Amino acid sequence: MLRRLYIENIALIDALELDFGEGFNVLTGETGAGKSIIIDAVNFVLGERASRELIKYGAAKARAEAVFSVSADSAIIKILGEQELACEDGEIILSRELTASGKSACRLNGALVPVSLVKRVSDALIDIHGQHEHQSLLSPENHTAFLDAYDHASIRPQLDALSSLCAEHAKARLMRNAGFGTEAERCREMDMLSFQAEEIAKAALAPGEDETLAAQRLLLMNGERIQGALDEAHARLYGEEGGNALSALDGARRRLREICAFSPGYEALFNRLEEAYYNLEDIAYAVRDARDALDFDPARLEQAEERLRIISDLKRKYGAGIPEILAYAQNAQKRLEDLMKADERAAELDARLASIAAEYAKLDAKLSSLRERAAAKLGKQVLAHMADLGLDKADFRVAFTRAQGNELRPEGTMGAEYLLTTNPGEPVKPLSKVASGGELSRIMLCFKAIFADNDKIGTLIFDEIDTGISGKVAAKVGEKMLGIAKSHQVICVTHLPQIAALADAHYVVEKKDDGAKTTVQVRLLDEEGKYRRVAQMMDGDPDSKYAYEHAKMLIERAGKSKNAQ
Repeated sequence: MLRRLYIENIALIDALELDFGEGFNVLTGETGAGKSIIIDAVNFVLGERASRELIKYGAAKARAEAVFSVSADSAIIKILGEQELACEDGEIILSRELTASGKSACRLNGALVPVSLVKRVSDALIDIHGQHEHQSLLSPENHTAFLDAYDHASIRPQLDALSSLCAEHAKARLMRNAGFGTEAERCREMDMLSFQAEEIAKAALAPGEDETLAAQRLLLMNGERIQGALDEAHARLYGEEGGNALSALDGARRRLREICAFSPGYEALFNRLEEAYYNLEDIAYAVRDARDALDFDPARLEQAEERLRIISDLKRKYGAGIPEILAYAQNAQKRLEDLMKADERAAELDARLASIAAEYAKLDAKLSSLRERAAAKLGKQVLAHMADLGLDKADFRVAFTRAQGNELRPEGTMGAEYLLTTNPGEPVKPLSKVASGGELSRIMLCFKAIFADNDKIGTLIFDEIDTGISGKVAAKVGEKMLGIAKSHQVICVTHLPQIAALADAHYVVEKKDDGAKTTVQVRLLDEEGKYRRVAQMMDGDPDSKYAYEHAKMLIERAGKSKNAQ
């Protein structure tokens, strides 16, 4: 149940707090008074799309908060448990902010949550019937969805299973149709793959080989320069006696050895010099070995360049590097093996497609049976509710059509269409052909009453569903909503005094202009206020004695009727 609604800086509302009670709550007001703003605020906090135009002029942000009370066995408790969100004392608080920059933030019991979760929760909390929602009954495409929702517990698993089978069938069919092609196409592809795999295999590539070859080529291309440098370095280190670095160090070492006995410092210098001598000697040997190991055979350079050319050509065809080329070869070989087994694989896929189609046919038949069973039950309930709404002579039926062709459809092959006649002796026809706006409103009200019980939704909002009705019919519509309000909270926006007179709580929406700005305010009426407001709705003049007495009679009669029930 919606206990409290807080609205801040939305359209013409500065700040507004509404407390709703159980039973039948009615909102009335003159055309343009701002009733739609309240409904817009509810839709906003429930996660519907909102634009920055919703924000009151001059304000930085808009905000709305709705407080609900739920029972311990409510489906919402399970949803919150899945999200690890707390629900203390059976209270659900939904809030939402929208800034002038267009940023929106939703919270559930204080925790920041995505809009998708808010919508999921709100779908189980409240059902809003907008002014034109009954027009959806004119589209046969919606009729099957209504029927499926009616018996959701039985039908939903079947639809999920059909959807899964359709996805699997589409995947298998794609593989079957596009995987192998015609025999000529397979032969051409196999020839190409064989050539590619053989070309790569013939190259006998090794990971990192291109990098090694590139380094080798660099050395070979600079062979003379490297040879000269090593020769000169060795000569300077260990050349002719007396003309190299080692000879000079050896002379210095011998001289320092002569004075080691005179001071520990001289001995330390000698040791350092001797270590440097032997290190330099090792370097000289290493330079000599590097020089002697040089092999700058031009044939080796030519071989390296040819090998790099082969690798470069393969990179251009099959991948940016050797790992990619080898992976391409592996995939080509696998594809080749698949093509060689094309007939066998095609037979497997054909068998799988046939198996899926057979399973689909079974599930589809079961779904059709469930829909027929649901239709019979729904038809009886709709007729019973229609009788309460002054359509006791009407006949309502559900007709079924079967889709043509062999295509597997996630929604099943059998669709529903609602048929109606409101005149005895006349055949039933599609709703769009025979139903007036007022009749559509009443039929949708029947559906809302039925679904509210099935879905265990606590709150229903009816936003001006009285379009096209008046007089006795209006009274019956009001009585129907009052009946729904026995087990659900009902909030109704109406222009009809027959409906307003039945309210447990009556709120009047008014637009106030102080000369500087215009705001929307809402007042909860007391008993006297109810009389005057209903009288005004009847006559336009709240001071009309006749209208006042009539209004008082309607309200008091409604009160007696409630007490007697």
